[in-house]
Amino acid sequence: MFRDILIVLLTPLVCLPMIIVLQDSVSYCGYILIIMAVYWVMEAMPIPVTALLPLVLFPLMGIMKAEDVSLMYMKDTNVLFIGGLMMAIAIEQWNLHRRIALAVLMVCGSKPRWLMLGFMCVTAFLSMWISNTATTAMMLPIAQAVLVTLSDRLEEKKAEDASAPSTPGTKKKRANDDFPDYAIQGHDADIPYVVTRNNDGIEYAVDDIQSNHVSAYSKQDESQVLAEEVVVVEHENAFEVDEDYRLMSKAFMLCVAYSANIGGTASLIGTTPNLVLVGVLDDRYGAENHPINFLSFMVYSLPAAIIFLFAAWVWLMCVYLDFNPKNWWIDGKCCCLSCSCKCNKTEEEKIVEKVIKEEYVKLGDWTYAEITVLVHFVCLALLWIFRDISGFGWGNLFPEGYVTDSTPAITIAVVLFCVPSACPSFFCCRPVEDDDPPGSKPSILNWPAVHKNLPWGLVLLLGGGYALAEGCEVSGLSQWIGEQLAVLDYLEDWVIVLVCTTVVCFFTEVTSNTAIATIFLPILASLAEQICMNPLYLLMPCTIVVTYAFMLPVATPPNAIAFSYGQLTIPDMASVGFMLNCVGIIWVNVWVNTYGVGVFDLDEYPEWAMYENATCLDNVTTTMAPFTTLA
Repeated sequence: MFRDILIVLLTPLVCLPMIIVLQDSVSYCGYILIIMAVYWVMEAMPIPVTALLPLVLFPLMGIMKAEDVSLMYMKDTNVLFIGGLMMAIAIEQWNLHRRIALAVLMVCGSKPRWLMLGFMCVTAFLSMWISNTATTAMMLPIAQAVLVTLSDRLEEKKAEDASAPSTPGTKKKRANDDFPDYAIQGHDADIPYVVTRNNDGIEYAVDDIQSNHVSAYSKQDESQVLAEEVVVVEHENAFEVDEDYRLMSKAFMLCVAYSANIGGTASLIGTTPNLVLVGVLDDRYGAENHPINFLSFMVYSLPAAIIFLFAAWVWLMCVYLDFNPKNWWIDGKCCCLSCSCKCNKTEEEKIVEKVIKEEYVKLGDWTYAEITVLVHFVCLALLWIFRDISGFGWGNLFPEGYVTDSTPAITIAVVLFCVPSACPSFFCCRPVEDDDPPGSKPSILNWPAVHKNLPWGLVLLLGGGYALAEGCEVSGLSQWIGEQLAVLDYLEDWVIVLVCTTVVCFFTEVTSNTAIATIFLPILASLAEQICMNPLYLLMPCTIVVTYAFMLPVATPPNAIAFSYGQLTIPDMASVGFMLNCVGIIWVNVWVNTYGVGVFDLDEYPEWAMYENATCLDNVTTTMAPFTTLA
């Protein structure tokens, strides 16, 4: 708290000479940009609160009128975001996403390699349409149920083989045991132990790991055990598995978190940096001019996400499952073609199938509400896809520029507030078995549910980003930054893209990816204009790679949720995530220099990007990468 107060107070004071010496609109806007960037990166204030600063500072410093700044907080892109989120809330509220996930997992097979691929595909698909955080929070308990059941069954088998029935005290700590608050790990006379506290904070249990002995003692006896250094491990959802399933549990936790991040890059509403990109393009070039819409973005990003998802699957198998050389030979037997850490998996496969099937059966039969939400979801996806297909689509039935992707999003959202969540009980619509009295049924969506679950902070963050970008444009700061970066013109374009994607990718490991996109994308757009580079050539890969945050728990909410289950350590995430970051950077650069060139004509400077920079049109062919010849 004291650190945050210091940052909030000192940052404006340290930068104050900047506006005292240079008294112009460029320096004023630069002053605000630096303050917001520091607050966002250091999280000295809540990120949405920082996003409100342009509403105060831009009018006071004469950069923009208050009414003009306010308009930025409810742009068309924000409306698209809100409409998509309402659809996602309906999916979550009626548990449609869980039914889809379990249905897919039942057909993916029960071998760990295929089960992990199933988890990744389902998570990636769902994160294209709903929050990455909600998707991860829904998928990880399913993985946990599979792992805990397998571990319990193995422990029972070991107890039977040893002809010694297990006692309640030998059971390892689970997420739902009597001691869920926290675990204290330490060493007393070189014997590892775990101290856990129950909900009332009085009873303690000490697990002597070597002898599997558990003793209980009162709070007053705590000093008898904590003789050496103690480490407090706080994991809200922590659970333990048998050592034989330790690698599998790490793989499952990471695969869900990583696939949520990757899947978010596959659609325009999958993650907020994608919407920041559209907002920047709308502000600088006009929404009706640039080629990015829901369909074109998906055409470019979906194949890239699928291929990279497969690469992440292979990498996780190399580290934790089949492809890890440590698991090729067990007890003198070759297991390189087996499903996981042991050769014989027949019984385990049956257990996995049983757990997933039981979870699906708990959902019961399809309900009227689930079917209704599914129909509206499909309709919304089709409306987005067929609105504009290379100049054709249902959007052409209306005046040009009047209908955007936000129109069907809000239309379907409004309909969901009107459609009943149960079959209407009047005339021929009333089922024979329906004994309820006639009357109105609650709607699929209601305002209390939307108000509670819609992340208003993200809406403010998007609006603050658009306001900041507009302020930089109006004040001339964007042009000034672009002129300073024009010294990079001596580099090949593909080298500039590689450098920018690398910087953005590792920046996003320590702060919000939306904040990083908000700060960097307008600057990169100015850079592209100054060096006569197609803006999409630089902005598209940087937008995608800003979501590739795989190394740290703080990098993204899916990482934090996976880490909270207690199976992962920071070195686990850092080592595996660093390599995946590197692969992701290389991949987005290869993709934009091959497939991207063919989709968006990135080797030409487009007319729609002629922003006070007509000289660039004289050089329609930019210096592209060697990959261009492969497109």
